[in-house]
Amino acid sequence: MVTPVTRRAFLLGSTGAGIAGVPWHTGRSRATEGQDGSDSDSDSDAVAVVSQHHLATDAGLEVLAEGGTAAAVAVACSLSVVEPWFSSALGGGTWALYYDSESEEVTSVDGVGPVGSEATPEDYEARAGDHGMHQSIVPGAWDGWMLWLDRYGRLDLEAVLSPAVDVARAGYPVSPGMENWLGRREGRIEERPDAAEIYMPDGELFEEGDTIYQEDMADTFESLAEAYDDHREEGRTEAVQAARDHFYRGPIAEAIVDFSEEHDGSLTLSDFQEFEAEIVEPISIEYDEDDAVRVYQNPPNSQGITQLLALNVLKEYDLSDIEPDDADAVHVVTEALKLAFADRYHHVGDPDRVDVPVAELLDDEYAASQRDRIEMDEVMEWPLDSGLSESLFGDTDADHTTTFHVVDGDGNAAAVTTSLGAQFQVIGDTGIHLNNRMRMLAVDDDDPNRLTPGYKVRHTSNPYMATRDGQPYILGGNTGVDTQPQGQTQQFVHVAEFGLDAQAAIDRPRFETTAFPSTQYPYDVGNTLEMESEFPSDVIDDLEDRGHDVGLGGSFGTANMIVVDEDGDLEVGAESRSATADGRVTTVDRP
Repeated sequence: MVTPVTRRAFLLGSTGAGIAGVPWHTGRSRATEGQDGSDSDSDSDAVAVVSQHHLATDAGLEVLAEGGTAAAVAVACSLSVVEPWFSSALGGGTWALYYDSESEEVTSVDGVGPVGSEATPEDYEARAGDHGMHQSIVPGAWDGWMLWLDRYGRLDLEAVLSPAVDVARAGYPVSPGMENWLGRREGRIEERPDAAEIYMPDGELFEEGDTIYQEDMADTFESLAEAYDDHREEGRTEAVQAARDHFYRGPIAEAIVDFSEEHDGSLTLSDFQEFEAEIVEPISIEYDEDDAVRVYQNPPNSQGITQLLALNVLKEYDLSDIEPDDADAVHVVTEALKLAFADRYHHVGDPDRVDVPVAELLDDEYAASQRDRIEMDEVMEWPLDSGLSESLFGDTDADHTTTFHVVDGDGNAAAVTTSLGAQFQVIGDTGIHLNNRMRMLAVDDDDPNRLTPGYKVRHTSNPYMATRDGQPYILGGNTGVDTQPQGQTQQFVHVAEFGLDAQAAIDRPRFETTAFPSTQYPYDVGNTLEMESEFPSDVIDDLEDRGHDVGLGGSFGTANMIVVDEDGDLEVGAESRSATADGRVTTVDRP
């Protein structure tokens, strides 16, 4: 039986079959050339990149080999080309965490734009079940990436964008996952000429193995690099600002707004002109005092606090005598997640619009009171109240995402989750695929995530980063709207508590609870425990005996992970449920 303990009695270990790591040297010298290998010496540094597509992983490794420290930007732009239904550095939104090895600080990038100024809850509710431009918010990802490049990058924009441009022009083969999404969205593609020109130029959808080109997207990337180059002599920051302005105060914004007006959207030029992404302070909890493990997440308006709420409850349970897939482990993680999602529902929205009581929610005494609500032989069902006292705090006003992670030779680390929405809404001849993020806003007056013009959606993207003794330990993410903090919690526990390596943690079967209102319209509550079919039948029977309504089948998002083990070696875990996911540990030569 799993019981809370005052101090956990287990060690953080590294066992299981996974990808072997190589020593991670944190020298300050710039890396200049990449070479495959499993060993490093005094003249090279180990680096790691893991993403949902091998071509994007290639892009990150290429930039690292050239001495870049913002390889995540190259990965994000390349994923825009090869996974245009999952993410877009041009049309989507991004939350990301960055560990700066020089300052030993973690920061968070808020690359999420607001709702258009012409949107209203009444208008949106009437069309909430329909797809189209009325679901799009200001795409904030590009501004976030440019802030990151300016603060943490070394290379110029053209060098960072060149892998994405090259793949877009040379073309790439349709993967099984892409064929699946093209088929699922065939009707939408057919009715959108700009999308049909890319994905069915001869009137038939591309199939697995066919070659797709993103020529217009390449042109847009190159126009941004040219804007940067035109101002490079003024200074690097000025050049980055020129690339930002070209997007948000120039021809790209104009093209998106024109498209919005033509297709009954809510975006205006002022929405773009007034928007700026931010580098903000992350939120965090101390997970393990003895090993100095701290877990960082992105602050609201991200839903990242959900994972921290669950881990704050779980951190005092002794899991040392059970296996990761035991019924006790599944039960206690599920119940902790239910409480976390209840708090998300009751309290989390755009902090510029509502008061989100972050400190109170992450307080250890509050976590203890939440832990007391969990019974090992009973299940909680929605509706669930928040554990915060109303008298103290008052009333608080699908899987279209990708996640990737990078560790460079200097010891800098990036954990990224970026999202778009699989609707294949292409903006004219820009090649930009635009988001449909407004489908994740509520319309009720008293909901903290209520649609409000000029304010932000509670964004589901929420990669996490854990440090140990102040150094990067785990970088992780899991896609899938409400699945994200659930899969991430499971994978973190698999490493930190059960001692699995990165690949083994990714490979373990996943589960998710639906005992809360879904983020997406129509906000259904399932009150079920959905489990991948690899779980043993006796575990499922045990959980059902406790009262869980178990549903079997399917898979829950895609996940990637980098772990720095106790010897300083890098491990990567790439999504085994995906045909294109790829993670590599290699070395780059020092100058």
